Amino acid sequence: MVDQLQDRFDIEKALRHYAIGLDERRWEEWDLAFAADAAIDFTPMGGKRETPAQMRERLSKPDPAWLFAQHPLYNTVIELAGDTATAFSHYQMETGRRGESEGEIVRVSGGGAYEDTLARTDAGWRITERRVFMKWKETRRVMDEVTRG
Repeated sequence: MVDQLQDRFDIEKALRHYAIGLDERRWEEWDLAFAADAAIDFTPMGGKRETPAQMRERLSKPDPAWLFAQHPLYNTVIELAGDTATAFSHYQMETGRRGESEGEIVRVSGGGAYEDTLARTDAGWRITERRVFMKWKETRRVMDEVTRG
C-alpha cells in the first residue's frame, strides 16, 4: 500500500513537471515529465502530434508577445498496472499575449483533459504519451491590470 501511494505521488509529480515547465518556460522541469521516446498528441483538438523535444524547441523561440500561461491540473485519477500507469486529469488553461494596442492583452481561457500513459523508468515515473482534449475555449481582449517590469 505504501508503494502504491508513493507511485501515485510520483506520477502526480511528473504531471505537474509538465505544467510548471510549460508555464514558466523552465525546461529542466519539463524534462522531468517525459520518457525519452514520449509523444504529445494534440490531434484530438485539431493540433499535431510531436515529441516533447519538438514542442520545447517550438515554444523556446523568442516571442515578444508572450506574457503568461497557466495550466493547473485537477480531478486526477490514476490507474496503476505494475511499471505502467494511466492518468486522467482535467486542466484549466489561461494564456496571455500582448495585444495590438498599449496595455491590451489577448487572453485565451479554456479547459479540457489530459489522458496520459506513464512508465516507471530508472529516473522515476515519466509520461510516455499525453493526449490533449479541449472542452471549451474563449478568446477575449482585455486591458492588463498587472504592472509588468
